Amino acid sequence: MKKITTLILLIFVLCHLTFAQDKEYDPTVTVKWAPTGLLVGNVAVQGEYSFNSKSSLTAKIGVPLGKNYHSKFHGKEVDVNMKAFSFMTGYRRYISKKKMRGFYYEPYFKYVHQTAGGLGETTLDNQPVTLNFTNTYNAFGFGVQLGTQFIIRKKFVVDLFFLGPEINSANNSFRAVDPAGSESWTNIEASQAENDIRDFLDQFPFIKNRVNVKVDKNNKSVNADFNGWMAGLRCGFSVGYAF
Repeated sequence: MKKITTLILLIFVLCHLTFAQDKEYDPTVTVKWAPTGLLVGNVAVQGEYSFNSKSSLTAKIGVPLGKNYHSKFHGKEVDVNMKAFSFMTGYRRYISKKKMRGFYYEPYFKYVHQTAGGLGETTLDNQPVTLNFTNTYNAFGFGVQLGTQFIIRKKFVVDLFFLGPEINSANNSFRAVDPAGSESWTNIEASQAENDIRDFLDQFPFIKNRVNVKVDKNNKSVNADFNGWMAGLRCGFSVGYAF
């Protein structure tokens, strides 16, 4: 009888401890990976620190990683390699009663530095020419992110950020150079090179018709620059762990 009583008491204590642990589960930190960063040429890691039941601070850093994508130049497919560094920080406010879970809104600040490069083949005044492309993009932005976060089995975190309108102060510098030979472009070659570059840039809505295109005949290059305000929209998801 004594053994049975001891066993019952032991089971009771274990159940009480388990319940207490469940009740006291109170995550304060999450570490997450955002797969969508791969689309723009980086590996993005995000951290979140909760300092009360409804509020937290977030930070995300994107480490450059080469990403190839296809585009069209002079009717031919070209490969462009893109890399990006990014940083974002925000203040997150949850609407639900559960800590770090449920619907939230998050004012944020972000910075992006992106570079891209590739080669494009064309014909200038009936002569084959290969142009070397380089592009540099920098932007500082502010926005408000709407999303929802789930914590599954006390460990796994799924963060869905589905709507984040933002405004950015951006500058973009594009340069195409003909590295072959030493002779300057003729007027015909310069005009054709400029038209090819304008057609190429028209594929990208964020700089289409907003760039200042200049041709340098002596250096056999075309420069296209943009500097101004640009609207954007942030969306995606991240997965990770809660501690």
